Amino acid sequence: MRLISFLFAFALTLNAYSQSYPKDYFRPPLDIPLYLSGTFGELRSNHFHSGIDIKTQGVQGKKVYAIADGYVSRIKISEGSYGKALYITHPNGYVSVYGHLQKFNDTLQKFVIELQYKKESFVVESFPHKERFKVKKGDVIALSGNTGGSLGPHLHFEIREEASQYPINPLLFESIKVKDFTRPQISGFAIYPVDEYSTINGKNDTVFYVVEGWGPDCRLKDKPEIIVNGKVNFGIRTYDLMNEISNKNGVYEISMFKDSAQVFGLVMNKLSFSTSRYINSLIDYRHYKEEASRFIRTRIDTNNRLFIYKNVEANGIYEFNDTLVHPMEFVVTDAYGNVSNLKFVLKSTDSVVFHQQKAAKSSRHFNYSQKNKLEEDGIKVSFPANSFYSSFDFVFDVNIGSEDNISKVFKLHDQFVPVQKSFTVAIKPDSGFSNISSKIFVAYSPDDDEYWYAGAKKSGDYISAKTKLLGYYTLLADTIAPEIKPINIKDGKSIAKQKTIKVKISEKQTAISSYNAYLNDEWILMEYDTKKELLVYNYDNYLKKGKNIFRLVVTDVMKNKSEYSTTIFY
Repeated sequence: MRLISFLFAFALTLNAYSQSYPKDYFRPPLDIPLYLSGTFGELRSNHFHSGIDIKTQGVQGKKVYAIADGYVSRIKISEGSYGKALYITHPNGYVSVYGHLQKFNDTLQKFVIELQYKKESFVVESFPHKERFKVKKGDVIALSGNTGGSLGPHLHFEIREEASQYPINPLLFESIKVKDFTRPQISGFAIYPVDEYSTINGKNDTVFYVVEGWGPDCRLKDKPEIIVNGKVNFGIRTYDLMNEISNKNGVYEISMFKDSAQVFGLVMNKLSFSTSRYINSLIDYRHYKEEASRFIRTRIDTNNRLFIYKNVEANGIYEFNDTLVHPMEFVVTDAYGNVSNLKFVLKSTDSVVFHQQKAAKSSRHFNYSQKNKLEEDGIKVSFPANSFYSSFDFVFDVNIGSEDNISKVFKLHDQFVPVQKSFTVAIKPDSGFSNISSKIFVAYSPDDDEYWYAGAKKSGDYISAKTKLLGYYTLLADTIAPEIKPINIKDGKSIAKQKTIKVKISEKQTAISSYNAYLNDEWILMEYDTKKELLVYNYDNYLKKGKNIFRLVVTDVMKNKSEYSTTIFY
């Protein structure tokens, strides 16, 4: 059985490599050895990782190279996400993407700064004509960095199909090589009851097991006896390990066998941005929210549109109603064919037990395929069709808020049910707050503790927001302006011995909407690092010899404004 499983997994890996992916067309984007802190298809919050994250030895400023001839087709600078990013279209039908960059090469950097000054915005995006910025394989296009949503210096790297914009696993291109002779690790296993007739060891509850061992010898801790009846599905927690680094990365392929036949599989060859949020249907979402660990489920929900599945029987739900012993096996494979196996047996029983399900308080049935609306005193909620991954009983409740609340607190089910599409929450303010009506916003909390801004659109007598999160909603007000704290300037200071102006900006209740800095009434570019809440001005021609007046205006989403002004000398 072990040999069969290994050969099957190896055959799938060879099949992936045998597809029409160029073998030697691309070069690596960095000159240093490629060690990964993130793999393609890795499980992330609300999305799959669409590329590979390449370590840059803990520093910024490594040269980033064009992986093949082509032209710069897109340049984007954002406060979050990929930060400073570059896209190169290649004549063979692929696009390479380079994210979290520190800066671009001199030609591109000059173009971007001119665009930022023209738009008077740090955040810009451009789609240059294909004749404007041509590149050759091996050209230095940028320096690696830590911009945007990056949590440490690295290069986010993708290869996409140009026609579909689908990201492809870069490790399927043989010239993008990493050192990996290490098998994946399987750390957890779960069995889930599907309905009120399902039992696991006589109970209608999910059971989690710890997995021990390594490679071909993974096993359930203490070798428990498992007796099942009815319909169940399974979950596995696993990650990939690579040589010489300790990162726990995502795996390439998972297969499950029942009675020696494959009944479930998924492969991380190709992804779609439009379906990436369906990751919340793939994983055990409740366990993830409660324990911050992800189990991949075999069950495929009715409204799950992922195309990563392969050879799945019965939508990943398996029925046990005989008196036999069923051998089971999970096979986990990385992109280089390293395999780990988890074997266990299930004892099936034909003893059927019905478990009465408790009716949820104030519940109403939501059909996933239909529009669902909720309208009660003070709140209106509208869910588009296919907002949920399956139908369920939706729970609604109302609480009296604290003195800070400008409405009641409305509980929309709970945070443990994921939502695929944006829905609208509209709440009517209590009377007596007309003097601050322009400062009222919809606030969200997963647990009725800390609240944050969700939206503030006026809809008649209501304040509304678009959201994808279930939990607690209420109205709050923000009348406090953002805080501005200068770091390396003050009134009358000479700044000739420094190369930058740094200012920290922060907003406690909602979010910063805009920031604009001026030298002698001329707009200047300040780069915004949201992680550090830091604005940085790198000296340019707008800084004059002698006296300069620096002014910064920061506004939050509720139009509360702060302004800072000082005189400096250069």
